[in-house]
Amino acid sequence: MEKRKINWRIIIYSLIALVCLVLMFIVDWLFIIPAVILVFLNQREIIKDRRKKK
Repeated sequence: MEKRKINWRIIIYSLIALVCLVLMFIVDWLFIIPAVILVFLNQREIIKDRRKKK
């Protein structure tokens, strides 16, 4: 079993997106915009990592 390298950028993006979702429910609905942008950036990072492995 190979050891995987942790991609800290994906973890940071995910945590910030979760904070934005919590703020969306507590403060204002406009916090959904940065959460959607961060999810999009996260998907790009994941796809980029998968292409490197092939």
